[in-house]
Amino acid sequence: MKHVLARRVARGLRGWLLAASLLSALTVASAQEASLPYTVRAGDKLIVLASELLIRPTDWNEVARFNGLSDPNLIRPGQTLNIPLRLMKSSPAAARVVSVEGDVQLNNQPASVGAAVSEGARLMTGPNSSAVVQLADGSRMQMLPGSLAELVTSRNYSLRDASAAEGGNWFAGLLRLTRGAVETLATKIEKRAAPLQVQTPTSLVGVRGTRFRVATDGGEKPGSRAEVLEGLVRADNPAQQSGADLPKGTGAVIDPAQKDVQVVKLLPAPDLGNMPGELTTRQAAALPMPSLPGAVAFRLQVASDAGFERIARDVRVAATTADLSALPLGTWHLRLRGIDAQTLEGYDSARPLTIKADLRPWRIINSSLGLVGGKAQLSWTGMKADGEPLPVGPATAELASDQAFASVIGKPVSAGAPHAFDLGDLQAGRYFLRIGMADAALPGQPLFSEVYRLDVPPGWGTSIVNVMTALQPVDR
Repeated sequence: MKHVLARRVARGLRGWLLAASLLSALTVASAQEASLPYTVRAGDKLIVLASELLIRPTDWNEVARFNGLSDPNLIRPGQTLNIPLRLMKSSPAAARVVSVEGDVQLNNQPASVGAAVSEGARLMTGPNSSAVVQLADGSRMQMLPGSLAELVTSRNYSLRDASAAEGGNWFAGLLRLTRGAVETLATKIEKRAAPLQVQTPTSLVGVRGTRFRVATDGGEKPGSRAEVLEGLVRADNPAQQSGADLPKGTGAVIDPAQKDVQVVKLLPAPDLGNMPGELTTRQAAALPMPSLPGAVAFRLQVASDAGFERIARDVRVAATTADLSALPLGTWHLRLRGIDAQTLEGYDSARPLTIKADLRPWRIINSSLGLVGGKAQLSWTGMKADGEPLPVGPATAELASDQAFASVIGKPVSAGAPHAFDLGDLQAGRYFLRIGMADAALPGQPLFSEVYRLDVPPGWGTSIVNVMTALQPVDR
C-alpha cells in the first residue's frame, strides 16, 4: 500500500512539474510577444473591450489567457491588461519622401519630395543618389547611394479614441533593406507599439528611440552590420536564434554562419584639422586621408547640405587619398568616418569643402618647330602668372590627334635645359599638345598647361624645315 501511494505521489509530482514547466514557457512566450497595455476603467467588460479593440471580438478569450485571468468576467478598475499586437485593430500610416538627391525610384518611378510611401512600397537609390523618408511617427530613414528597400510595416494602433486619457495612436514600423545602407534617426516617443525595425537578409535590428546605421551587401557576401551612435539597439541573428544589445558607441557584424554576435567599440571620429577647406579640381583628385589608429579604410560622404540629407557621393576609400575631382565647382559638405578590420564604421567628422577651378600658374610665350637630324624638335619657353620666367626643369608632354586627348600618339620627355621635345617623324596635319611641369604641392603629379594646337604644314621636312610660333592655345 505504501509503494502504491508513493508511485501515485511521484506521478502527481511529475505532472505538477510538467504543468509548471509548460506554464513557465507560456509565460515567457507571452512576455516576449509584442503587446500594448490598457488600464481598466470603471464599467469596462472584457467582451466589450474586445469588440472595440480587436480584429475579431471572439479573441477576448485569448486576451484572457494572455493575461492569466482566472475569471474573464472579473476585471477591476486600475488593472493593466496587455493586449497582443497581432490581435488588435490597426490602420496604415503612410510615410513620405522629404529629400531626394539624384536618381531615386519609388515603385519604379522617379521619386519626388512629398510623395507618399505606403506599406509594400519599394525605394531604390542609384549611384551618387540618396533619399530621406519620414515615417508617421517622425522618425527619419536615409537611404544611401546604391540601396534598395521596402517599407513592410507602417501602422497605427489605437486604444479607444485619441482624446481619451489612455487613447492615442501607437506606431509600429519595419523597413526591409535588400542591399546598401540606411542611416536612421528614430524619434523618442513613448507610444511605440513595437521597436522600429530594420530587417536585412541576415539580421533584424530593433530600437526604441536612437540613431543607428544598418548595412548589407545584398547577398553577395553573407552578413550585415549595425552601428549605434545614440541610444540602444537590439541586433538579432535569426539564422542562429542569437543576438546582442548594442549600446551607444558600439556595433556588430551579424553573420548567419556565426552563433555569437560580438559587440565591438566603434572607432572615434577622425581629426580633420589638417584637411584643407579649399581645393582646386586638380588637388581634389588627391584629397589626403587623415591618420586614425585602427582604421583600415574610410567612408567618405559628400552632400550639398550641412544636414547630409542630400548625399551626392558615398565612397569607401582604402587608399591614402580620395578622388573628388568629378565634383562640380562650389561649396560642399564632407563627412568622414573610419572603418575597422571588421568593416564596422565609426563616428563621423564633418566640415565644409570648396572646390575651385584650377588656376594656370604658367603659360607658353614662345615656341618653334625645327628639323634636327631629320626629326621634328619643338622648342619653347614659358612664363609664370606673376610675369617671371618659368624656371628650367624637367617636363613631360602629351601629343594627341584630338583635342580631348583620347588618342595620345606620343609622350615625349625633356630634361629641361633648354625646354625642347623630340617629336620624331611628324607628318603634315593638326595635332594637340599639353605640357606638364613638376609641382612641389603634389609630388609625382605634373601640373599641365592649357591645351595647344600644333599645325604641321604641307611640305614639312622638304620645302619647310622651320615653323615659328608653332603652338597656339585652343581656348583663346
